[in-house]
Amino acid sequence: MVAALYRVVDAEGLDAASLPRIARELNATTGLLQKYFRSKDELLLFAQGQLVEELTTSVRAVLAQEGSLKDRLHKALCVIALVDDAARARVWLAFAARAAANPVLLQRHVEGAWVIRDLCRQMLEAEGLDGGEAVGLAALVDGVTTQRALEPEVMTEDVAERVIGRHLERLWGKE
Repeated sequence: MVAALYRVVDAEGLDAASLPRIARELNATTGLLQKYFRSKDELLLFAQGQLVEELTTSVRAVLAQEGSLKDRLHKALCVIALVDDAARARVWLAFAARAAANPVLLQRHVEGAWVIRDLCRQMLEAEGLDGGEAVGLAALVDGVTTQRALEPEVMTEDVAERVIGRHLERLWGKE
């Protein structure tokens, strides 16, 4: 169900993601969707929660891997920036834009961002680096994600990985 919503949002935008449109994408009836979601807003809240959960789970998994902290942090930031998935970056951007005018979506967006920033802060501090840089990393990642969504031909996967990597090199004092 969430995958169908993501496909519609990517192709047609968040406004097009009505219950009837999602039902058509699923080859189902609107009534079937209404058994789970009373409104489009409920569906959007659920889908946004799923996206935040997917990203948080992926980031935790990457940070738990073997390897240097800088390499793990680089991989985690690339996951957060949806470097390998421009379509999902467009979905993230659609939710972020809607969150600006929807208090519930905004609260969930901010809560998810805090979890990820806190993980980054902990990792930086474990290396003896300034944990306050986590806010800057979040801003960098948001910018990369936005560019992946809007200009994937410019902010390619390779370019995004290099941009994030160069920033980490500067934090580690190697540039």
